[in-house]
Amino acid sequence: MSFYQIDSKQLRAKKDELASLIQRFLQEKESLCGNEVALRSMWEGEANDAFHSEFMRNAGRMDTFVKVIDQYVRVIESVANRYDMAEQNNVGRAI
Repeated sequence: MSFYQIDSKQLRAKKDELASLIQRFLQEKESLCGNEVALRSMWEGEANDAFHSEFMRNAGRMDTFVKVIDQYVRVIESVANRYDMAEQNNVGRAI
């Protein structure tokens, strides 16, 4: 079994990294949405509808992905806060 040592500073650094990646992902998604509008003009009828429908399905999946990662970021922050509180309680007891 593996054993990991980590502190709240490391947790917050990872949280910040993930939050930054979320923002980058959202910017790329916005760019894709702009490209989708341009690409849709290349097709008419069923091809246009099928392309748009598939893109929207994938856009929804991207939104779900962002929500899940955002929830994970909030959990990391919560864990870091609880870690800090436990450390403060233990230091208070040691004095």
